[in-house]
Order: sequence, then structure tokens, then C-alpha cells
Amino acid sequence: MSELLPLLARQPIFDSNMRVVAYELLCRTGNINRADFSSGDSASSQVLLHTFAELSLEIVVGKNRAFINFTRALLVTPPPFDKRQLVVEVLEDEQVDEALLESLKELKRQGYTIALDDFVLNDHTRPLLAYADIIKLDVLVLSEPELKQYIEQLKPEGYTLLAEKVETYEMLEHCKALGFDLFQGYFLARPKILKGHRITESKQAVLQLLAALHDPDVSIPQVERLLSQDPILSYKLLRLVNSAAFSLPRSIESLRQAITLLGLDIIKNWVNLLAMANLGNKPLELSVAALTRARMCERLAHQMDNTKRQDAFFTVGLLSTLDAFMDVPLDILLANLSLNQELSEALLTHSGAEGRVLDVVEHYERGEWEKIDWRYLEAYKITPDMLSQAYIDALQWVSETMSQAGIDRP
Repeated sequence: MSELLPLLARQPIFDSNMRVVAYELLCRTGNINRADFSSGDSASSQVLLHTFAELSLEIVVGKNRAFINFTRALLVTPPPFDKRQLVVEVLEDEQVDEALLESLKELKRQGYTIALDDFVLNDHTRPLLAYADIIKLDVLVLSEPELKQYIEQLKPEGYTLLAEKVETYEMLEHCKALGFDLFQGYFLARPKILKGHRITESKQAVLQLLAALHDPDVSIPQVERLLSQDPILSYKLLRLVNSAAFSLPRSIESLRQAITLLGLDIIKNWVNLLAMANLGNKPLELSVAALTRARMCERLAHQMDNTKRQDAFFTVGLLSTLDAFMDVPLDILLANLSLNQELSEALLTHSGAEGRVLDVVEHYERGEWEKIDWRYLEAYKITPDMLSQAYIDALQWVSETMSQAGIDRP
């Protein structure tokens, strides 16, 4: 594992209506136990090539924009990629001098969108404002008076203001009230905790369905009856089963037939996702993130030649987002599901094979390379490049599966 290989991860950026409008593609180089910034030029270049050349841009970001960190070398000589979807992100630690400002001026002339990352206004950084379109403010670092001052200064000038590192639902609502235009952070994975609040009836019905599906003694007729009570869910499931995602030799015409042919374990995983996505008040991106995480966990289990069923890894990846769908802490939700102890502990404490894989995937999604257990992966001969490829494969699979199921992404 001595060779440093680039990793690709993405984080969604939302507008005030919780629609995904862009992704930040994280440009770093990963090794065994830390992020290595000494080869930033190479890492950024590789991510650009992965995104625009080797893969379809549609697979990585759909129709949305791609925020990519540009090093000084890339700012001086930008690659000839589509300016309509690429946002050039200038890092906060770049030295602001005449050469950098000339590069930004030329990028602006060519039609690129320019974002300033972790921006702090002072005499040194003020000249950057002449070329910026989007300004990203770190809401964890800046104080309340500083945030208000930035809003009052920059908003009238027409800049798009992006709140980054939004980690709670409360912070999201606060940033909306302050006047931010875009939002980025872990709040989807760290939902609002509704202590003492009753779960709504629609969410209670979904929870009851999930509880029944995870009952080890549930029968095919019981599952069929539960699904039949929700015509929309039944329709979505049949449409998905008949898509190319399952490569079945003939068309499936009934729920009983689908359950019998595919088995309860596979049906259970898909119903988990469709049921949660059917809550209606959650952004589609949450379903995309859940499915990507589940697929990546499954792919890593396959690469490890794990003797356990791969569907268990898929289930753990999928259910790890259940709290974000329900706005209720995961431990409370799992207490109402008949999951076996091993899977519950994997979700809550990241223990066991499934839990350790989930831990790797979650850190990968966030670009936290230094927190990934590289020694654990090395024991299974999984290299950084293989981990990156598992993520890319998962993105492509989700894009194709949702398309085949008739689910249009923004």
C-alpha cells in the first residue's frame, strides 16, 4: 500500500428547497493512515479525469454542477472541460498574488464559475471578490456576529452564499433564516432529534412495514398482504423488479411471483428503500445516498469473499440512513425492528464485519481518508484504488437502476 492513489467522493449541495443543485467532488490522495496533501495537483487532476473523461458526467453528478478544488497549477492552466457544470473552487490556503488574480481573471473571461472556499474577508483576500460568483462560509468556525456581518456585506453585492459544514437540522434552519442560498454538510446523516415527539402516522405505517419485513418468521403471504395495502409501493416494486437491474428472463406480473422468484431477503432490501423514499417529505438525494451506501457495502463484501450473505451488508448500508428518513434517532428505530443482534450492533457501534465495512464506507463518503481503517482493508487485499472503484461502480449502478425504474433525478 505504498503507492498513493486518488480517491473520489462527493457531497451534495442543496438549495433552500432542499433540492440538490451540485456536488462537491473531494480531491485528495489517500494512503494507509492520513491524507497526503503533497500531491494535490495529481489528485485534483485524477478526479477531473475520472469525472469528465473516464466516466460520464451524468453518472457522477447528473445534471447538477460539480464543485472541484483547483490547485494553483490548475488555476493557471485549466483543463478544457464543460464550463456549464464545472465550478472552480479556490482553496482558502492559496497565496493571493498577482499571478493568481490574473489566472482568476482569465477563468472569469472564459466563462467559468468561481467559488471561494472557507472564505474569510481581510485585506489579503479582498481582491478575490472581484472574480467570485459563490462564497462558501464555514458556519462552524465563524461566530454568529461574523456570519451576520458577512451576510450584510456580501448579499447586496449579488454573491451566492453557501453555508458549509451544516451538521444539524437546527443549523440548517438558522442558516436559511440568515439568508444563505446554498447549504452543504452532514445534516442528512445527522437528522433532527425529536425527543418526546410522536412519529407521524405516515412514518409509523412505514415503520410497521419495516418491522414486519425484518421479522425472521414473516411469510411470503404476509409480505404480499402488507405490500398490497400500498398500491403506489406495489407499483414501484413491480416496476423495479421488471427493470434491467434484476436481469430476469421474463416479466413479473404479481407481488407473489416477485417475492417467490427473488426471495424475501432481496425483496426486503428493496422494499426498505422504496418504503422510506415514499415518505414524500425527503429529498430524492437521500434515497440516492442510501442506495449508493448499500451497494458499496455489498461490493466490498464481495471483494472480501465474505462467507456471510452479501445482502446483510446491503441491509446494513441501507438501514444506516433510516434515522435521516424518519427524523428519529437510530437506536430508537432499531428497538422497533426485529433485526438480529449482530446487524443492530453493526448499525449502532460499527462492530462485526458488516459494521467495519459500514464504517469504511461512511468515512469514504465524507472524504475522511485519515479515518479509514486501511490496515483492515489491506488484510483483504483491498487497495485505495479498489475502494475508489467500488464507489464509482456503486454510483453508476444507482444511476442505471433509478433510470430503469423510472425515477428521474434532478
